[in-house]
Amino acid sequence: MTPNALISSILKKTALLVGCLFAVGILQAQNTVTFEVSTDARQVLLNSYFEVTFTLSNANGTDFAPPSFKDFILLAGPNSSSSMQIVNGVVTREMGYGYTLQPTRVGKITIGSASVRAGGKKLTTRPLTIEVVKGTTKNKARAEAQVFVKVEPSKTEAYVGEQVLLDFKLYTTVGVEGYDIPEDPDYEGFYAQELRRFSSNTTQEVIGGKQYATKVLRRIALFPQQTGKMVVDPFRIQLAMVDENDRKGFFFNRNVRPVFFTTEPVEIKVNPLPAGAPDSFCGAVGHFNFQAGIDRKTATTDDALKLTMTISGNGDMKRVQAPPLVLSDSFEVYPPKVIGEKSAEIQGEIVGEKVLEYLVLPKYPGQFSIRPVFTYFNVGSGKYESISSGPFAVTVRPGSGKRQPAQSGSRLPDDIRPIKQQTDLARRGGPFAGSPVFFGLAALPLVAFLGFFFFKKRQQKQASIDPVLLKSRLASREAQKRLSTARQHLLAGNSRFFYDEISKASLGYVCDKLNIPLSQLSKNGVQEKLQSLNVGPSQIDEFLKILQTCEMALFAGMDNASDMQSTYEKTVSVITGMEEELS
Repeated sequence: MTPNALISSILKKTALLVGCLFAVGILQAQNTVTFEVSTDARQVLLNSYFEVTFTLSNANGTDFAPPSFKDFILLAGPNSSSSMQIVNGVVTREMGYGYTLQPTRVGKITIGSASVRAGGKKLTTRPLTIEVVKGTTKNKARAEAQVFVKVEPSKTEAYVGEQVLLDFKLYTTVGVEGYDIPEDPDYEGFYAQELRRFSSNTTQEVIGGKQYATKVLRRIALFPQQTGKMVVDPFRIQLAMVDENDRKGFFFNRNVRPVFFTTEPVEIKVNPLPAGAPDSFCGAVGHFNFQAGIDRKTATTDDALKLTMTISGNGDMKRVQAPPLVLSDSFEVYPPKVIGEKSAEIQGEIVGEKVLEYLVLPKYPGQFSIRPVFTYFNVGSGKYESISSGPFAVTVRPGSGKRQPAQSGSRLPDDIRPIKQQTDLARRGGPFAGSPVFFGLAALPLVAFLGFFFFKKRQQKQASIDPVLLKSRLASREAQKRLSTARQHLLAGNSRFFYDEISKASLGYVCDKLNIPLSQLSKNGVQEKLQSLNVGPSQIDEFLKILQTCEMALFAGMDNASDMQSTYEKTVSVITGMEEELS
């Protein structure tokens, strides 16, 4: 071999070796385990929000610990994600933990390090600094101005005890799939009650030259409890906005993105009631009706009369006290008691009713007239107004002098009882020994022993059963417990808790019945497993639709009562049918 050929051969081998080492270095670099933090913003507005994601590459992580997120409000998260890519035979895996945050102050705020354990080591991210500048929800990008939420009170000035309606109103020019309010305001200084029945029809309004579709999402009745300038704090709301270019497909295929908003605070001036309230005023503020009745028109001095008063109105019924019943000295009036109290939603507001019962004892015979009076503060006229009922004519005749409880359901107060005329001091009952109670107590130890014996036998029998088989047998029973809880939430109108229990009942039944850990459960895995066990296609389809409905409801905040009832009936039917096919 010539010297030139030898040198050429050496150079080729050297280049090949360097290339191999370089390729190995690239592969090692591509498979390096990393744990990093990223964000979609370095500068955000106060009251706005941004995303932070912690990503672990090329490893399976455990014991993930996020930072404290001090000076931020956690709007959503952690949202877990995973992905895998294969490029030229190189496999890259990533696990992500995402959070949606809202800053609570301006300035440069540092987010601390997150940690995770991977490959026997503890990995941490670098700190992340976010600059927060002044701004309000009104200063958001114009793309977000396509939809916003306002809190609109029915009035901004009210009296103590007067009802004020607070509407959470949506304004939008795009499709909105649903909404979720993670946490209600505190309503400090108010007694608050949510309404279920109100007009939620969509209407059109023009604001700033732009036409919006509007809808009341929620209505709260507020009753001021103190005077002064009261403030309803801002609250956060999450909207599920639909991409206008992707209206087709089911929920899993539809492009729906969450958008967060913070409302503006609402100020309500609460005035005290004017001076000069009459003695008959009992604390009612608003618009009220009054009725009264008496159980009899004739009585004797031995009887007790029962007089009832019914007060109804839209004010704070907790503040309404019993009206004073002013009668002549010919009657003795006992303190009233509340025998009925209820509230209802009428024409979009809370209307309460309170029924009081008075016991009246005549002292002297004669002809009398009773005219009950109720006084309230009318917020419309700004004056105290009185309503009377009757008069009720009552004829009182002399009695025997021995007062007895009245007829027609009347009763005397607890401290008035007829004197017992005769007393029997004879000892009643036989000896204790030999009585049924004696024999019952004597047999009690034997009954307890037999119960404990059979209980232990049952435990031993269950312990001998394969745990997997036992879990499968009890799957239907556990699902029925979940469905029973779901029905209670259905009747109470708690949509979020209802769909959560339906989801747990469905997923729990499949996990227990098919012995699939919840962490390994997927739609495709469930479908394949049920198909392998010859479960009917219709049952499988209905089961997957139920899971889809629950996921959509929990994300988008569905609260339609008819949809909840239909979902409940379908779930019961599907689980019952699957139990019959798998048994």
